[in-house]
Amino acid sequence: MKHAFKYVAGIVPAFLLATGIAAAAEMTAAEKQLYEAARKEGSVTWYVSQTTTEFADGMCALFKKKYAGVECNVVRASGQVIFQRLVQELQAKAVQGDLMSTNDDGQMLQLKEQGALAQFAPENLKDMVPELRALADKENYWITSGVSPLVIAYNTRLVTEAEAPKNWTDFTDPKWKGQVAIGHPSFSGSVGLWTIMMNDLYGWHFFEKIEKNQPQIGRSVADGHNLVVSGERKVALAPLPLILSDAASKKAPVAVVYPTDGALLPPSATGILKDAPHPNAARLFENFLLGPEIAEYFARDYRYPLRAGVPLAPGMRPLDSYKTKSIGTSEGISKLPDVQAKFRDTFGI
Repeated sequence: MKHAFKYVAGIVPAFLLATGIAAAAEMTAAEKQLYEAARKEGSVTWYVSQTTTEFADGMCALFKKKYAGVECNVVRASGQVIFQRLVQELQAKAVQGDLMSTNDDGQMLQLKEQGALAQFAPENLKDMVPELRALADKENYWITSGVSPLVIAYNTRLVTEAEAPKNWTDFTDPKWKGQVAIGHPSFSGSVGLWTIMMNDLYGWHFFEKIEKNQPQIGRSVADGHNLVVSGERKVALAPLPLILSDAASKKAPVAVVYPTDGALLPPSATGILKDAPHPNAARLFENFLLGPEIAEYFARDYRYPLRAGVPLAPGMRPLDSYKTKSIGTSEGISKLPDVQAKFRDTFGI
């Protein structure tokens, strides 16, 4: 499935960053009102599986810099762990988090159906890339807060470009025995959607063949990338931004393959909890996620900016330049329990 997402490739100019930061100092009337209310609340608690801990901490640091007097607390874990924690809090009627960001929008639909989310249309929605805005809930129970395609990573010191897998089915080749890393669909929301996609494409035989290659299975989708970087595994399922960022900075011997049978495109989603202890701070933070500071922060880290007109990082391919596939929200909810059970049976974990 191709997506006509239009970005301008190239370096983010210094003047653009300066302009964005300068403009951020001039708040709109609605933003000022939220800010004053948030300052009285004092803090916001953000449950997140959408990014790594380090990246989420960086987003919080930008928020605190712009909105002095409002603390930003990150609670980061894999998708299913965060979701189960929130479910338990809801059952106990003791919600601690203010808003949640996940790579599995099916979780948002479940929360919406339980009446656990608050409706809110952030002011910055108007400046979003239209195709990304369209992926969010039409009733404004959650926003699209990122897209992080799942692709193939390989270690460039151990694997040549010619040897690297070209598609997902190459993971089943016996030459990769003991050299493949994937995530677990019972812990990572995006891995759950990838598991559904692969089962739809090739049937469960695909995973039975991978099992024979003795893969390393992590909880987070980022675990595979880390194993490739360390050289413990040669190839892995991994998020595109992690690969591109490390490759560009030459911090790690890693490169990307855009699989010919399709990269998974899971839209990340953020929703505010109806019983949030700090509702105004949550609204301020959600609006901030769609603002210029985060768009530029995303671009610098080889992520797709949500805001229209922000250039991509150098060498980053537009989303419509390679094949992607998505799993519908309702489809993900209905199919996930089955693939989770089959995965546990097949891999014994």
